[in-house]
Amino acid sequence: EMDGGEMDGGGERPVKLSIESTPEFMQLPLEYQGFCPWTMVNRHGLLLPGKPAIGVVRYQNTFFVFAHATALNAFMRAPEEYKQGVLVIAQRSPELIHLLRLQNDFPNQSISKLINAGKGGVDEGGEEMDAPLKKDASTETPLHFVEKNMDVNYEWNEWALRRRALQMTNIRKCVTTGQQTDNSHFRRENDSQVYLPRQKDTQTMKTSATQPPITIQYTAGLRGTPAGALPSRYAKEATGKPGRLNMVLEPGAKEGHLVIGGRSNAF
Repeated sequence: EMDGGEMDGGGERPVKLSIESTPEFMQLPLEYQGFCPWTMVNRHGLLLPGKPAIGVVRYQNTFFVFAHATALNAFMRAPEEYKQGVLVIAQRSPELIHLLRLQNDFPNQSISKLINAGKGGVDEGGEEMDAPLKKDASTETPLHFVEKNMDVNYEWNEWALRRRALQMTNIRKCVTTGQQTDNSHFRRENDSQVYLPRQKDTQTMKTSATQPPITIQYTAGLRGTPAGALPSRYAKEATGKPGRLNMVLEPGAKEGHLVIGGRSNAF
């Protein structure tokens, strides 16, 4: 299948070739080493490989491939515009001349002339253009820097040293005096410093404590009937009538101690 585009000024129309209609499709010599001319012109010289699967365009017995369908359609509308655009890019970047095989368009250009900064390329008016000059530049810093020690108080003039000595002598003879009045007495600032009380603890190897006796008061001799209470041996009165009784308990005493004199050693 072959698609034709619009005719250019030379009368030849770009034709799109497909792999079905061209037996030698994979052996076609591609222009610009297979790079997309639309990308070079619109992307400031970017080299992007074309995709033959999209299609190959034949124009003036040369074959071009493109990175995408938009680039292919734009080239078929104005092929000469993109061919001239590639030449302009090659003039700005002479290293592309041999990479893209444009020696026929730049007969006065060669690698040796590029190295020697000779003449190269032609502009739109047909005049030769100078190849850009290139040179190496470098900077060097010292390995060991020289340290400078500048004394700002140094003076080489003898008379200046004498003047400074007289000033120091005059300052030593000066006396500063001051006085305080009753009105300014209360405006002074007074500060005092005290030592805050500190906490001090002492730890010994012995632990001791006191356990005071526990005294319990209750009324004895309350058991019995309303007619009369039963006698209690703990009552203070001999008749056994109810009376107050004090029981003293001593903590820490062993169980089973007897009550002696109203005091019990049993807890």
